[in-house]
Formats: sequence, C-alpha cells, structure tokens
Amino acid sequence: GLLVLGSATPDIKTFHAASQGQIDLLRLPERVGGRPLPPVELVDTSGLAGEGLLAARSEQALREVLQRGEQAVVLLNRRGYAPLLYCLDCKETVSCPHCHIALTYHKGRGQLVCHYCGYAVPFPSPCPQCRSMNFLPMGEGTERLEEYLSTLAGQPVLRLDRDSTRRPGRMEEILAAFARHESPILVGTQMLSKGHHFPDVTLAIVADGDLGLNLPDYRAAERSFQLLVQSAGRAGRGDKPGRVLIQTRNTNHYCWQYVQSGDYEGFYAAELARRRQHGYPPFVRLALLRISFPAEDPGGAAALGELARLLQTRARELGVRLLGPIPAPLAMLRGRRRFSCLIKSAGWQEVRVLYHEALRQQCASRLRLFLDLDPVNML
Repeated sequence: GLLVLGSATPDIKTFHAASQGQIDLLRLPERVGGRPLPPVELVDTSGLAGEGLLAARSEQALREVLQRGEQAVVLLNRRGYAPLLYCLDCKETVSCPHCHIALTYHKGRGQLVCHYCGYAVPFPSPCPQCRSMNFLPMGEGTERLEEYLSTLAGQPVLRLDRDSTRRPGRMEEILAAFARHESPILVGTQMLSKGHHFPDVTLAIVADGDLGLNLPDYRAAERSFQLLVQSAGRAGRGDKPGRVLIQTRNTNHYCWQYVQSGDYEGFYAAELARRRQHGYPPFVRLALLRISFPAEDPGGAAALGELARLLQTRARELGVRLLGPIPAPLAMLRGRRRFSCLIKSAGWQEVRVLYHEALRQQCASRLRLFLDLDPVNML
C-alpha cells in the first residue's frame, strides 16, 4: 500500500526522515490559486488590563471587517466560558476532587466541568471549601469570547468547538451557516485551523497565541507553530487580501519570526538544532514510563521509591538515561497520583528490557506501569 502524508507544517521527525532520504519528499511551493500568504502581525497583550479579551488593535480590525461586510475567524484554543472560578471568600479556585485541576465554567450548560475526567457539578452551587456563593470567573474560553463578539458585532456569532458540535452533523451545519453569511464572525478552538475554505474571510485573529507555547512538552513550540500557521491560512483565500493578528504576551519568543514569515524550513532548522543540543527526537529514542497508584494507598509512595532505585541502577547498566520519577504535569488524575520517568536511549530494545524488568519487581505490584514509546502527549 501507499501512504501519503500531506501538510504545510509537517511533523519535524517526519520531515527529518524525508531530508535523510528515508521517505520521498514532494513539495507544493505555491498556495492554492497562487495567492500570497496574508501578512501576520503580532499584537502585544502584555499590558492588557483586567479581563479584556481582545486588544484595541484587534477590536478595530474586527470593526473594519464588519463595516466592509466581510468575515473574520477568531481562534481561542480553550473551550468553556471561564477556565477558572475563583471564590472571593476563601481565595480558592474550584477544582475537580478526582484530578485536583480547576473546573471550567460552561455557562450554556450551567455546569462546572473537568476537561480531563468529565466530572461535572451544577452551577451556581456553593463553594466546596467554604460554602460561599461569591465567585469571580477568571480567564476566558470560547463561550465567553462568543458572548463578547456577539456584543461587538451587534448580532449572534457562530461558535465551533467540542461543546457546540456534540450533536452529529452539527459541525457541518455551523460551517454551512458561516458560508451562507448568517454571521460575520466564527469563533472556535483548533477545529477552526485546518481545511476550511471561506473566500470572504479577510481577517483571522488568534486571541491567545501563548496557549500551548510553554507546556512541559518538548514539542510545545512545534505544535504552536503548526496551529498558528494553519490558522493564518484561513484568511485571504478568496480575491480579497487577508490579514492575521496574533495576540501574545511574549513578542520575543523565537517561534514568532517563523510564524510571521510562514517559514517552515527556517523553524525546522532552528527547532532541530535545539533538539540536537538537548537530546530529543529525532536524535534519541524517547519513552515515557507512566507510573500511578490510588491516592488513598498509603504504601504507594514507598513502592515508587523502591522501584526508582532499582530502575536507576539497571538503567546505568543498560546504557540508558533515565530521568525521574517526578510528579507528572497532571499530578493527579481520576483519583490516582501520577509520576513520569523520561527514558532516553540509542535504541528501543534497551527501553523494553528496562520496562519488563520493572514489571517483574515485587514493589511494582502496588503500582500501575505503562510504557509510552515516542509519546505524543507528555502530560
């Protein structure tokens, strides 16, 4: 069989394999219809006061689009109304009892929802810490942005995210409504970034370009670059020129110069140099050993410590570099305490040997172990 991988922003490991001649590389250097890429402008939001969603420059660009009868897409890769609900009395954010992660307020559903395990409680309801009803929604999600943009536009706008598309066929309905100009603005998450062709969209705004850029994941910059370049490609696809605004609190991040020029190969070279320097794929084999135990298990921590000592000794003997175990970025999920060991090796066989030896240890019987080779998600 034949497998064709197609992207304007290929996975760095895939492009490296192509550059080494391991897979064939075909280039399409021209945009569809020969149109130029829209100019990408950075909007500094480091001084944005209070809970403002858009900077004055972004608001003005939207108003100009509305006055011309054109369309805009606004991307915010965070669904819900507000990602944090802060109790003004006990000074705590309302969090999931199973994951210790802040619950997201979904205004339309009247619920606080954990985006990791699905736990949900009605809202309004008393603070679980102090029973107060005095809350402040903090941050913004697509639901709140939709409300804000509807006020700006003087009419309802369309929203495309996992919540608005739960019903089968709803995504197609929303996209068709936007194509029919039933709304001048479409707001949504990363669903907006790829594949959609709306000739009358002359403005794309990324409301928070920093989301995802600083995650504890060696692919954070790569994924942000891919998302933002793909998002920029939604503007100026018809006869009218497009414009892209990316709001960021850190205009000096190295990623931006390549996003602004749409320079994939420049970004690829810079990112590859960083990965070579710090020992990440494609220059090493990378695995994540995920370890967890029930939060209520009093012997879990001791079993983890014993396993860690055994693993470190055996890793040295195998010539494998083992980092950790340390608490995972999502340190508690679904009632389990989570830890990670990062394993770097010249080959996969040594990694598998280390994992199978770990499984055979007596202390491992209290733990849940999972080996993730070449992990897609470091969280």
